[in-house]
This record gives sequence, structure tokens and C-alpha cells, in this order.
Amino acid sequence: MAYRTASITQQVIWQSPLHDECDSLATAMRDAIASTRAHLLDFLRLNEDAPHQAMTLAEWSRPTALSSLIATYSDHIYRNNPTEPRESKPLLSLWAQWYLGLMVPPLLLTLLTQKSALDLDPDNFHVEFHESGRAACFWIDVQQDHSLTLKNDAERIAALVTHTIQPVIKALEATGDINGKLIWSNTGYLINWYLGEMMPLIGEARLAALRQICFFEKALADGSDNPLWRTVVLRDGALVRRTCCQRYRLPDVQQCGDCTLK
Repeated sequence: MAYRTASITQQVIWQSPLHDECDSLATAMRDAIASTRAHLLDFLRLNEDAPHQAMTLAEWSRPTALSSLIATYSDHIYRNNPTEPRESKPLLSLWAQWYLGLMVPPLLLTLLTQKSALDLDPDNFHVEFHESGRAACFWIDVQQDHSLTLKNDAERIAALVTHTIQPVIKALEATGDINGKLIWSNTGYLINWYLGEMMPLIGEARLAALRQICFFEKALADGSDNPLWRTVVLRDGALVRRTCCQRYRLPDVQQCGDCTLK
């Protein structure tokens, strides 16, 4: 009995600092998000038990699961135009915009404003899908990546690209219905916009350096090709998207205000 008590006590001693560390990072994430785009917290749950229907990347990216989600989303988008020929490319483009649009900004903000780096292991992320088939809410098991904590901005961006964004785009590209370059273009536009939102927290000089890292370096910090390279370009003194996201081709979906086709 004495051995069992000692074992339990030792377990508590070792686990408590880890729980404190994770809770502290989760609190810092919430505070940082609230200071920029507080509405993102409506689609984010930190260190809470995910509902049974929420899925990891490995689960939703299985061909049968992904096909079901996309079919449901297609039925939703074309619900008022059931006889109209359905286009897969703009549909997947918009589906990805929902998914990455909810997931990437809070991760980018955390990686660039917190000393402790978030562990980007895909198994730490569950996504709950809306009844329409699109992403609705992310449930994150907040853990610290001690190795990534020691890395600089460029290395943290590389980790976000390769560990978090790239697997999502590869899964969608594997359907054969969309070229990953289109999703990368959308994602570059998203990242550029949110970096601008973060300017009060990071300052103009660091913002300029981050945009250089993201969009004007051909290689990531790990030496791999940078898929965000020139996804936005300088035009009339502002960084703008290079290509159209194609969403205008879907029924009842408005064209972007800064669409390249205008």
C-alpha cells in the first residue's frame, strides 16, 4: 500500500507542472486571440473534451469520410439550384477556405506572439463539422513543443506550413478535383491578411520581415520549397492575391470584394 501511495504521489508531482504549462499556454492563446479577432474564439475550444463526432485529420481525410463531407457540402451549396451542373474545384476551394480560415489564424497568432510554441501534432486537433459539411469548430489539445519553442519566426512558420497546412491541402488535392496551388493561393491571402491584423502586437518592422519570410523566400527555413512563395504580390503599393479563388462560380456565393477578375 505504501508503494501505491508513493507511486500516485510521484505521478501527481510529475503531471502537475505539465498541466500548469498547458493551461498557461491555453490562457495566453485566448487572451491573444481576444485582443485581435475575438470572434475566432466562437470556433475554438482549448483543452476541452472534443465531442464524439469531432475528427482528427487522419479521420476526416480518409477517402470515404472526405467524400461524404464534400457531398454534403455540395448538396448545401446547390440546394437552391439542384439542376445546375456541379463544379468540384470551386466547391473544394470554398470548403478549404472555411477549414483553414478557422484553423490558421489562431495558430499563427500563438506561434508569433507566445514564447512557448504550440505543439502542431495533427492528433492534437479535432474538428467538428457543420451539418452543411464544412468545418465549424476546432478543439485543440494544447501542448507545448519544447523544441519549436527554441526556434525563430522563420522556423515556426515552416512548422506551421509543413505540419499543419500542407497535410490538409494534400488531402484535398488527393481527391483529383483541385490543384493544391489554388488552395495555397487562398491560404497565402489569408495569412497576409491576418499578419496585418497582428501588426499592433508585432510592430511594422517585424510584420515586414514576416511577409518577406512567407511570400518572397523561395525556400522555407527547413530548406523545402515554400508553397506560399508569391501567393500574394505587390500591386499599386499593396500586397494582393495573385489568383481568383473561384468561389464566384458557385450559386448564391458572392464574388470577393478584391477579386482579381474585377
